[in-house]
Amino acid sequence: MRAFLLMILFSFLALATDKDIIINQKFLTTDIFQDGVTYNVVSFSYNDSKVDENIDGDEDGLNYNSDAPNEDNLKLGIVSSDNVLVDLIWEYQSLSNEQQNNVIQSVELIDLNNDNQIDIVIHYNDNDSDYPDQVITSFLINQNKKFQEISETFVKNRYTILDNSHIIYKTPLALFGRPYVDEEANKESNFWVDHYEFQGFKLSNINPKYRQFYEDLKLKSQRQLDAVLQKISGYKMSNELTINQLQLEEYFNEVTELKTIIYRCNQILY
Repeated sequence: MRAFLLMILFSFLALATDKDIIINQKFLTTDIFQDGVTYNVVSFSYNDSKVDENIDGDEDGLNYNSDAPNEDNLKLGIVSSDNVLVDLIWEYQSLSNEQQNNVIQSVELIDLNNDNQIDIVIHYNDNDSDYPDQVITSFLINQNKKFQEISETFVKNRYTILDNSHIIYKTPLALFGRPYVDEEANKESNFWVDHYEFQGFKLSNINPKYRQFYEDLKLKSQRQLDAVLQKISGYKMSNELTINQLQLEEYFNEVTELKTIIYRCNQILY
């Protein structure tokens, strides 16, 4: 009987602790575990009024819990309909110590690895990135109601999730590994395209499964390369040396990018 009463007491204390959070923003209401229970996906913070009783004789009579989670982190969690924390699923901390308001742009629920369990996709602004205006996507895989973030993140506007949950990801090409930044809105950039598939907690490259795609990409790139080489051979120098240099540099950069695409296609095809 005593053991039974202790179990009830511990359960009550656990629930009381879980309730001690502050909801900052609600993103979704969902039956995420497909168990007939409705949960909310929210950003939250722990109630900073939580303190432990003084056991070391601190002057203020209080002993703050040194093991408490870092309150500087932005936290995303799953809570019950009455705001009981079920699971802390994701954290973000900016090294720049900037305000983290509106970091998370949106949250999606998708079965990424076709295991009939709902996974989580988070779109957020990375304040510490070289390009903080880009929205980054992070993937969290569900295994037995626990979510694990995979190591790979993608720029949101560069990938597409197909009906079979495969991902097409486009990487801009440039010299010296620098991202390609195109100032001309109407000019088409050259991208390398990869195909990925979620396998368990890994994101695996599956380019060989898409041979026809790379056959077509190789032929297209070869036609573009031939056209650029013709422009170079027929280029007439003007009196503006700077314009000549910039134009020819652009042509030669494009030649390098197209040759890179053709080489990578050959690596997949042969």
